[in-house]
Amino acid sequence: MIFLYPLAKRFIAGHDLDSARPKIQGLLDEGYEVSIDYIGENSKTYTQARKAYKQYCQIIREFKDYKINISIKPSQIGLNAHPHLSYIILHNLAKRASKVGHTIRLDMEDSSVTELTRNLAISVNEKYGNCGVAIQANLFRTEEDLEVLIDKGVSVRLVKGAYKENERISYQSVSQISSAFFAHAAHLYSEKASKPAIATHDEALLEDVNELIPNASDFYDYEFLYGIRRDLQREYLNEGRAVRIYIPYGTDWLPYTLRRLKEWKNLKFVVYNIFKEWFK
Repeated sequence: MIFLYPLAKRFIAGHDLDSARPKIQGLLDEGYEVSIDYIGENSKTYTQARKAYKQYCQIIREFKDYKINISIKPSQIGLNAHPHLSYIILHNLAKRASKVGHTIRLDMEDSSVTELTRNLAISVNEKYGNCGVAIQANLFRTEEDLEVLIDKGVSVRLVKGAYKENERISYQSVSQISSAFFAHAAHLYSEKASKPAIATHDEALLEDVNELIPNASDFYDYEFLYGIRRDLQREYLNEGRAVRIYIPYGTDWLPYTLRRLKEWKNLKFVVYNIFKEWFK
């Protein structure tokens, strides 16, 4: 899969924090908010989980003078090895982050860990007030999850969902997922959810949100992936919206890249948007 690396570099800010730092700093200097992700998942041992923990501690230290967000996959910090290990590590990270004003967002992985991830975010947020979670619009259960998270005051990042799920538990078509995304975005607005973010590059969907939901630009944060539609990111920033860039770095880039390109239509989407950005 090494042939994918040149394309992966479009999505990955660097192989380590030193190489990624100039790009992160540049975005901060331009006025963007950032969500930093040390790429990795499914740690099977305490040693692997601790390696990720130490890396996030470094991020917290090195950006202590900025208000940043940190994105963490629970399986990276030991959720699948032992749920209590991820609980301890995440609580320690949230405590450290809270001291310098950082927030944490749990990335949502496949549906086998949705419940655990949601409850982990609730637990940490109740204690430190700085933990949110990504929620996937394609899952049937999302309406119920949003009710719980809104009630608990947990910040939500609404995404379409990057994992292929069974038709018994998830919407399958593009139109169904887009409709669900809009409905959930409207739900977050109607319930005055705490600091919600919508994360999509679907311009038609973003237009619907901005045109049909009152004061959308003041209510939502807008999150975009590093390296995709930088023109749209700049346009939103210039309009005064809160724009946050999700910035991954690290050597374990293949699973992340494959999720971006997991289907031919996604590859076409990436190539189309790169060209659209270049020639706009």
